[in-house]
Amino acid sequence: MNLKDFLYEDIELVENAASSSDTRKLEMKCNKAVKMMQEIAKDFKKMYKVTTSNAVLYNNLKDFEKLASDADGMYGGWFTFAKDDPDYIK
Repeated sequence: MNLKDFLYEDIELVENAASSSDTRKLEMKCNKAVKMMQEIAKDFKKMYKVTTSNAVLYNNLKDFEKLASDADGMYGGWFTFAKDDPDYIK
């Protein structure tokens, strides 16, 4: 394939696009998952009375909080990107 053919090739990504209502539903599920992860971290801290003096508990708490933060960033980043690109949402 030469460059001219590549540039003039009609690429159809829209066939893989999700409907906006499906996207909203998925985004709401992701938001619920992140909220649940944040609540799990709070519950862990409350149940085990986590302090910095116990490194194992403190490190696990930080891992739970980081997991929630990372998930929030990944989900939020995807939906921000997808909403601005018509190839992914019909």
